[in-house]
Amino acid sequence: MLGGLLVLPEGGLPKLILLSAAFSVFNTVQCMLAPLGMTRRIYSQQPQQVTPLTSHVFAAWTALSAVLRYQCAFNMGNAALYDLAFWSYAIAAVHFASEVAVFRTSRIPGPVVSTFCVALTTMAWMARDRDIYVR
Repeated sequence: MLGGLLVLPEGGLPKLILLSAAFSVFNTVQCMLAPLGMTRRIYSQQPQQVTPLTSHVFAAWTALSAVLRYQCAFNMGNAALYDLAFWSYAIAAVHFASEVAVFRTSRIPGPVVSTFCVALTTMAWMARDRDIYVR
């Protein structure tokens, strides 16, 4: 399962995706071990809505995103993985934008900015370079 996954394809995009997978792993662990810490900082406008359960659900989603992104980083030519990773960033961007603009649980400036910027940057880069990696 991991045999052919030890060499990243050429270019900066696989490195960015792998880096975001690593940060997703960190966030997953943080949400499981200290569920009220960082999560309450992200949703700082409504911290009382953050519970250990909501943090654990967030961790599960983030773990799935990490796996998709890790697999995509090493298998950039796989159209299904590429598209799933792209959509994981799109879902994250929409989620955080809605938490700021619609539900008002997060604010800008705040920790949500970095996640939103990574999602938008990666989506734009993936859309631009899809034909380079997916043949």
